[in-house]
Amino acid sequence: MSKSEKALIYKDINEIITSKRVIIPMTIVPIIMVVIIPLVILISANYIGKDLSIFTKMAPLIKKLPSEYAAYNPSQLLIKIIMNLIFPSYFLIIPIMCSGVIGASSFVGEKEHKTMESLLYTPISMERLLRAKILGVFVPSYIITLISFIIFGILSNIGGFIYFSKLIFPDAKWLIIILWISPAINLLSLIFTVLVSAKSETFQEAQQVSGLLVIPIILVLVGQMTGVFLISKSVMIIGGGVILILDYILIKRISSRFIPERLI
Repeated sequence: MSKSEKALIYKDINEIITSKRVIIPMTIVPIIMVVIIPLVILISANYIGKDLSIFTKMAPLIKKLPSEYAAYNPSQLLIKIIMNLIFPSYFLIIPIMCSGVIGASSFVGEKEHKTMESLLYTPISMERLLRAKILGVFVPSYIITLISFIIFGILSNIGGFIYFSKLIFPDAKWLIIILWISPAINLLSLIFTVLVSAKSETFQEAQQVSGLLVIPIILVLVGQMTGVFLISKSVMIIGGGVILILDYILIKRISSRFIPERLI
């Protein structure tokens, strides 16, 4: 990586750190998702678990759960279902949100601040310019996701000691999500943001595209919670691989057609 690329990456990261419209959503949303909601679940699990009508409504789902779930009491069962079926979607939504916000700021921000013209005169090829811009967005987005994962893991294991008397996080599925699927979906969201940025006039317009990627995640979440299907580890690995292949194809396509003047 050339000095020009590194300088561009550092420039983008510095702008991210100093931008309130980027920092605020990237701080508030993860805190709500990985701190506040898990704490509410852990604190209220004993009370919610006593309401057997909840488990009656989840009967189709419970029938499809692994046999090990049969040994759990109501509070433990509730925590396991929420942890393994609901919270994983958060670690797909967080990178989508972060890459959408940071990507919009990085690309459309250049247009809003009238700084894209100066980039065109830097001693760097258009392909390297695009690569540096993508890395400048991907790295902080994924770091935020990893930090959220660590915080969530600490809270989960505190709950594990309280309700299970042991560590309960992470398992194999969680590692697949955070190390395989999350980076892939992060990059896909960023790519869509780059594509839309060429036609977007404002930060808000470019950011909205990331919301489209949340829709399939919500559909998968609803499908699992209603007992229509459960996603296995092999399906997760294949799905992550498909997304990475799509990322590679789209990046190659964008690189060959990237015209910075469209962002001016």
